[in-house]
Amino acid sequence: MEKDYFVPFADYGEDKFEEKRSKFTGRLWHVETAEEAVAKIKEMRETYWDATHNCYAYILREGNVMRYSDDGEPQGTAGMPILEVLRHENLTDCVCVVTRYFGGILLGTGGLVRAYTQGAQVAVAAAGVQRMSLICTRLFCTCCLITTARSRRPTTARM
Repeated sequence: MEKDYFVPFADYGEDKFEEKRSKFTGRLWHVETAEEAVAKIKEMRETYWDATHNCYAYILREGNVMRYSDDGEPQGTAGMPILEVLRHENLTDCVCVVTRYFGGILLGTGGLVRAYTQGAQVAVAAAGVQRMSLICTRLFCTCCLITTARSRRPTTARM
């Protein structure tokens, strides 16, 4: 049985775009643990403290962990679209942070969903992805048992 999953090819990918004067920057990192993901998120919040929003999502293969945050945007308009991009690309062991600098024009809920989706997509494209495989094989062994006169008495196995 083979199960494929994908991780970012590069340890880091970043790209920017503008939507109705709001500036969006999507960033994607390869991480192994929730602590690493939280550290990257914290680093982005400290570095871009003046940004209007730093929305994120991360997926970890170990423990099947998925988390996201809208960081003050209307519920379901930022973190969930980022998470959906990661899930659609079958990405694991990664964290994506999309930073928004408000440009003065309200995007509406549909516009926010499209913008944060695009932010995650450009980050994934910048990092690239690589295919990994988990290969599980079921192995059956057949052993021949030769009996002799000495080995006919019952014995107990010792480890």
